[in-house]
Amino acid sequence: MVFKNITSGLLFLFPFVVSAQIYHVDYADKIVNQEKAVSLNKLHFSENSAYELYDLTYQRMRWDIDPRVRYIKGEVTSYFESKSDTLTKIQFDLYDGLIVDSIVYKNEVVNFFHSQNRITIPLLSTLHTGQTDSVRVYYQGEPGDSGFGAFVKADHNGIPIIWTLSEPYGAMEWWPCKQSLSDKIDSVDIIVTSPQAYFTASNGVLVSESVKDSLRTMHWKHRFPIATYLVAIAVTNYARYSDFLKLESGDSIEILNYVYPENLDYAKANTPATVQIMNLYNKIIGEYPFASEKYGHAQFGWGGGMEHQTMSFMSDFSYGLIAHELAHQWFGDHITLASWQDIWLNEGFATYMTGLTFENLTNEETWFTWRRSNVDRIVSSPDGSVFVNDTTDISRIFSVRLSYSKGAYLLHMLRWILGDNAFFDGLKSYFNDPKLKNGFTRNPQFVAHMELAGDTSLTEFFNDWYYGEGYPVYSLSYIQEDADDLIIHLSQTPSDESVDFFEMPVPVRIYNVGKTDSVDFVLLNLQNGQEFEINPGFNVGEIKIDPEYWIISKTSEIVKSPVLEFSKEIDVYPNPFSGKVTIAISGNIIPARVNLFGMDGKLLRQLEAVESKFKIGNLTSGVYFLQIQAGDGIYTKKLICR
Repeated sequence: MVFKNITSGLLFLFPFVVSAQIYHVDYADKIVNQEKAVSLNKLHFSENSAYELYDLTYQRMRWDIDPRVRYIKGEVTSYFESKSDTLTKIQFDLYDGLIVDSIVYKNEVVNFFHSQNRITIPLLSTLHTGQTDSVRVYYQGEPGDSGFGAFVKADHNGIPIIWTLSEPYGAMEWWPCKQSLSDKIDSVDIIVTSPQAYFTASNGVLVSESVKDSLRTMHWKHRFPIATYLVAIAVTNYARYSDFLKLESGDSIEILNYVYPENLDYAKANTPATVQIMNLYNKIIGEYPFASEKYGHAQFGWGGGMEHQTMSFMSDFSYGLIAHELAHQWFGDHITLASWQDIWLNEGFATYMTGLTFENLTNEETWFTWRRSNVDRIVSSPDGSVFVNDTTDISRIFSVRLSYSKGAYLLHMLRWILGDNAFFDGLKSYFNDPKLKNGFTRNPQFVAHMELAGDTSLTEFFNDWYYGEGYPVYSLSYIQEDADDLIIHLSQTPSDESVDFFEMPVPVRIYNVGKTDSVDFVLLNLQNGQEFEINPGFNVGEIKIDPEYWIISKTSEIVKSPVLEFSKEIDVYPNPFSGKVTIAISGNIIPARVNLFGMDGKLLRQLEAVESKFKIGNLTSGVYFLQIQAGDGIYTKKLICR
């Protein structure tokens, strides 16, 4: 899902890059208030225990929709298989404001209970494990209006439109369903009847379309498992056309576009980008998972996009929005998060795959801007985890900074740590996992694939970057005695106290004087105040930390320590030392002041002479600088404590 941010463009050039939901803050507040207004408490944001007792195998929806009126009338037939030896009732979620006319079970009208946004249907006899049955619900009324606008009536160019958007908790607002993240509907048929002037866009393949008595009936068939929140319809006077991606096998994938007639020329000029983007995703991850049916776009009036399975609903056809919603077909639809706590498995992935289109299909400036802008967004606040600890807070679930940008950057940093080969092998392995295919996933399942591909443990990484909050703020100081001898001292301060230290390979770029040449190094930062000795091959003019934005970080300061000046009349021993070091001054040097500085230039101690000798002890490992002021001279000596 992507929200269109009209107040502060996401990534400056690409305000659309955040998936199915880039949003205006005021709108997000309105959403939360709407949720409260319909009393959707925590029970409705978690799995209903009764849902564990049966598996939905098929649903057929028949709806009468007139986009001139915000109203729905229909029947939903549900086939299910018992997962219990004592199944005595079936439950569905449905907004209390909708009227259930009747429920038919075994060709009989049966009793039911409809309260607290839930229908309970007692079965006529107990079902045992593996037994199947079906029930049909007839209902009508004006749907609820929570979430991002679960069932919306609007206008475009003076023409009415009705569309649905159920993510995350809105499906129950407009149809009787199993609002679940543990059970996909194995197969659906969606049949919508509307006035003849209007066309219905939906999931799957259009298998029939007929007009009778000035009414148009369109039948969509989808034969892949689908999460409840991804079922959708949109009804208006669409213009229709298709683009096609030709595969090496000789087959092709249809990209079906339902667009507003007034936007037809604009759409035809922009939707062909989908072909190129899909071809890239096919190569990077694996073939489009619903290739045997179609992919498509349906224009709607919401400010962004929503990745409804096989047909994304789109506010426009900008490049980034196309890329983001298409990416969700792999990550979000084919493999779907099993908890809103792990929303990054949908939104972070789609955001990063959008970034990969900039890297592979545009130019370096665009790709660089994507990286810089996402990091700038993430570090705009010092706290926040990718893990969602309160799934009742919709604005937190769909936080652009955390779920989209920081989620995407977890992937980018994994790529940095593991290398391209292992990273993309891990993504492909995750996508092709038969246990996850057309099913649900949690964060540990993804992590396991990346650990296997990289032959490493990622526990510490995810503790810091997924569950932990914030990012490292780096400080660097350096000293260079000659062109072949550069000592770097690297420290960090986490922006949030939830993480003690971020163990990371830190990229640095070292420039010569005049910045006519540069060389890149990676500093494996495993402890604070760590020292690195490297050979740049030239006199250093400037050092930058992570100039290519591989990691989430800020830089506090980069300072150059003073150049060494040393007299034979000053003796320091032993050096390097452990425990204590002695400084002996002889000859004509009469010290006026003796100070000890840290690598960061901070004064640590003012020393006093003991029998013309200075003794220093109780120092931690690292590099220090002894500064001796005597007469008109200042002498500096590097000390190394092991």
